[in-house]
Amino acid sequence: MPPRVDSLPTVGRWHQWGAAAYLAMVALYAGAATSHDAGSAGVHQLYAVLAAAAAVAVAVLVTGHLLDLGRRRELLLGWPIAALVTTTVAGLIEPAATRDLPGTITITFAYAGLANPPRRSLFLVPLGVLAFIVGGEHTLPSAIPLVLSAAVMWVLIAEVPAWLIARLDEQSRQLRVIAQTDALTGLFDRTTLEPQLAAHSADSAVLLIDLDGFKRYNDAHGHHAGDEVLVRFADTLRASIRTGDIGFRIGGDEFLAILVGADDDEAQRVIDRIRSRWSVARAPVSFSAGTATGPTDLLKLADERMYQQKRLRREQRD
Repeated sequence: MPPRVDSLPTVGRWHQWGAAAYLAMVALYAGAATSHDAGSAGVHQLYAVLAAAAAVAVAVLVTGHLLDLGRRRELLLGWPIAALVTTTVAGLIEPAATRDLPGTITITFAYAGLANPPRRSLFLVPLGVLAFIVGGEHTLPSAIPLVLSAAVMWVLIAEVPAWLIARLDEQSRQLRVIAQTDALTGLFDRTTLEPQLAAHSADSAVLLIDLDGFKRYNDAHGHHAGDEVLVRFADTLRASIRTGDIGFRIGGDEFLAILVGADDDEAQRVIDRIRSRWSVARAPVSFSAGTATGPTDLLKLADERMYQQKRLRREQRD
């Protein structure tokens, strides 16, 4: 069994966390305004704005779920943008609600770095500076050093995790490929065959290939020479199938290709290309191939046809 490689949080989960963090920020601003002066006109206006913002956030989350937009990573930047805009508007209406909560901007950049690719958070810096100045009641130009230091801190808080997560994601992808790949030939191995067949068998052809006389050659010339033959044939198979087709090594000298969207005629053309390239390579062993299309058990049918061809070729030699 291949090693299990845990994935990073899904885009949908990041959307849920972004919405939860945004609603928590809105609640914090409402609480800060209440503790300052619950009876002022500015506070009542802020309540209305924050309530509308919360309602819109919930509506966006529900609509995104219904329209299956939760898989779109580029939309994750919407939550930080909404948070910074809300901070700016709240600061304009009632600065007391945002003045003592600069950490919300820092958390916004932290989320942007965790949920988005590297350098994406840089687009938020102008909005962050505006929210920091308005929401924190900072006066320019005296606050310029403070604003610049805060901006540098936000970039570091966002970009360092974004870079580390991108590296981790790439390493996880490579581990998944390694776990599903035959180490000798670089083709997919049997562990991925069943789901690929389930996904493509309805409208594709299956090509099953077995190298004739490989065991005798391997025993006579050694495993190193046998491995060279397997690698050469894998390269031939890879060069002969079409873009979008999927090649496998499913056993010692057994290979398989799923020819996506192909019929019997196209499958035969692929076999002809393989035979032509294999002949030019002057390979020390031949091969037998069987193909199958249609709604039946393609793997079983291709296997039966391959062994029929193998028996026929053996009888012709004898």
